Amino acid sequence: MTTYLGWAAAVLILVSWWWVWRNDARNWQHLAQLLHDLAEGRTGSGFVFRHGGRFAQLTHGLEKLANEQARLRQQMSNDSFNLRTILASMEEGVIVVDAQQTLRLVNPSFLRLFDVKTDPLGQTVLRTLREAAFAEVVSAALKTGEAQTVEITTTTSKHPRHFAVHAVPIHERPEEAGVVMIVRDFSRLRQLEEVRREFVANVSHELRTPLSIFHGYLENLIDTPSMPRKEQAEVFEVLRKHSLRLNALLEDLLTLARLESRHEKLDLRELNLADVMNGVAGDWAAKLRQKNLVLTIDTPPDLPTVLADRLRLEQVLHNLLENAVKYTEASGTITLRATADASSVTLRVEDTGTGIPPNDLPHIFERFYRADKARTREHGGTGLGLSIVKHIVHLHGGTVSAESKYGRGTAIILRLPMAA
Repeated sequence: MTTYLGWAAAVLILVSWWWVWRNDARNWQHLAQLLHDLAEGRTGSGFVFRHGGRFAQLTHGLEKLANEQARLRQQMSNDSFNLRTILASMEEGVIVVDAQQTLRLVNPSFLRLFDVKTDPLGQTVLRTLREAAFAEVVSAALKTGEAQTVEITTTTSKHPRHFAVHAVPIHERPEEAGVVMIVRDFSRLRQLEEVRREFVANVSHELRTPLSIFHGYLENLIDTPSMPRKEQAEVFEVLRKHSLRLNALLEDLLTLARLESRHEKLDLRELNLADVMNGVAGDWAAKLRQKNLVLTIDTPPDLPTVLADRLRLEQVLHNLLENAVKYTEASGTITLRATADASSVTLRVEDTGTGIPPNDLPHIFERFYRADKARTREHGGTGLGLSIVKHIVHLHGGTVSAESKYGRGTAIILRLPMAA
């Protein structure tokens, strides 16, 4: 009996020990999986140990650790999203470089500004931008520890580009020094400033000549009250001529200002282009006879209509015919030709005049640009006619271009959208 009780006790102890060992093994396995999930950044599979004991004491600490990890992960995700959103929405280019000037972060605007096609991260500023001036700004910020603000002009592209650069050193950790550089392209603004200065200079120059003539001849009339009637008539004719030129210049300036103001309203109607061309040609019949010029209108019978402002379209044709008549020698020809394709109507104003030198051809639609300034003034031109033509055609959603062979004639080509 005693032996039996001894064996029973031993078996009971072994079973109890096996049961404890089995539960501990499961709990250790559960704990290992839980720690592995937390290390991998995943929420644990559960913090409750089924059999309690010393493992249950770990529940509170591990749950706090998991919650804090989730909070930090969410905060990092929010911060990363906010940073990406801000950088992507900025018009300025932004880059972050380390102490070796290696790029660590760039925004989309930077890639667009400098036409960077491949991933520049890990490359230096100099290798990415191919401009020593940008690398020098970063070096100055790293060396002095102070923000640097400079303007940089690059000439690697077809036209000079102007950049405002602001480089700010990073001081938070000495072992992680770097620079944040913000780049803004103000080339368009600089170009507009140049155009404005040039425009003011051109207007002043154009007004100075007739006003100086007015001043001189008026002084002559005042100083010579007994001037013969014939000489007086000649003086008055000169004054009349220049007053007309001044009036034409002011009218063209006002027209150009209205066209560039974005407030010009077009009275768009469906127009038969052949009718418009014939009407304008009739207005020039007398001038054409005076110079013995032949005007031909060439339009197909099925020419589609265009959607245009009749008065503005007539103004375009008048300006182009005025130039054609001025610069075509006697017995020459002028042709108004219209054709159509799938979506637009093309109007060509061709002449057999003196033509335009190749170097001047790309600039003829600029304000006050004249290929032959002396001759243009002789004919009374303001230098604004083709610029007005360009603006009117662009307001209609069309395009304008020019072809010319110097000494053999010129063609101005207008493309207008077809009426729907």
